[in-house]
Formats: sequence, structure tokens, C-alpha cells
Amino acid sequence: MRGFVIACLVALGVPLSALTVKPLSFVELVQESSVVVHGRVAEVRGQWTSDRRGIESLVVVEVASYLKGDLGDQLTVRVPGGRAGGFVNIIPGAPRFAEGDRVVLFLKTSGPSIPVITGTSQGVYRLSTDVTGATLVVPPVIEAATPPAPRGDPSRRPLSMAAFAAAVRGAEAAR
Repeated sequence: MRGFVIACLVALGVPLSALTVKPLSFVELVQESSVVVHGRVAEVRGQWTSDRRGIESLVVVEVASYLKGDLGDQLTVRVPGGRAGGFVNIIPGAPRFAEGDRVVLFLKTSGPSIPVITGTSQGVYRLSTDVTGATLVVPPVIEAATPPAPRGDPSRRPLSMAAFAAAVRGAEAAR
């Protein structure tokens, strides 16, 4: 089956590409990001890339607060992969979003272009609520650490929003 898929892609002239991501520590993630935003995903809209060789998603985020930088009450983020028309482009390692997701995003900006997520999935922290109703920030599964943090390690535990914001401020101050 795999050979059939590869043969079809070659026959169609679809370029095969890879996504390479440099592992980042939390401090590097904060320092390489020009914006750290906490918000809710309001819309996910797939579209063809400008060269029509792939699909990307535009993720509209309603901002609850900024932990670093400020881009207004609502912002749009560009993410590789997504759905456009009847086509789906899945990029391994790229984050996926759905309307209503609550997230903290680490973003890179460059001039007037649409921001992108720093370190792809490394720059996406999901939010959950504990039994008391407090918001918790959950680290991404592929967060880089040297050596990798073992399962159950305290650094892998969710943090309150206040503790997470303090960690972001501390990492930025370390610059």
C-alpha cells in the first residue's frame, strides 16, 4: 500500500517535504517569541498556500491576555497543514486546532506578515480546568528538555495561569 501511495504522489508531481524543528527549552521558547498570548480559538480556516503546493490553516484567536507583547484583541496565526475544499494536508509535528480550544501560544512575528508559532507544537500549551474551576496550563507533549523529563517529573505537571505567567516573566528576565 505504501508503494502505491508513493507512486501516486510521484505521478502527480506532488512535492514531498519534511518539517524540521529545533528542540527548544522553555527559556529559549520565551526568548525566541515576540508574543506570548492566552486565548480561545474562534475560527480555523484552511487555504491553499500562495504557490498552491500545500495547505495551511489560519487560526483566529480571541485574546484573553498577553504574557509578552501585544497584537490586539484578536489575532490570526498561520499553521502548516489543514483542510481546503476536499483536500487535507496533515503535517506530522504541526499543531492542530479546533474552534473553542483554549491555548497559550508562543509566536514569532516578522513585519506585517501573519505570526507563526515558535517551534511548531512546542509553542502550543493547552489549557484545562481543575476540579476547583482554576485554569491550568498544560505543557506540550514534545517539549524539549536535556535530558528528556521522565513521566511524572514535576516539570511536566500543569501550572496555574499565575505560576505560568511568572515562569514566562522569569524566562524573559533571564535574557
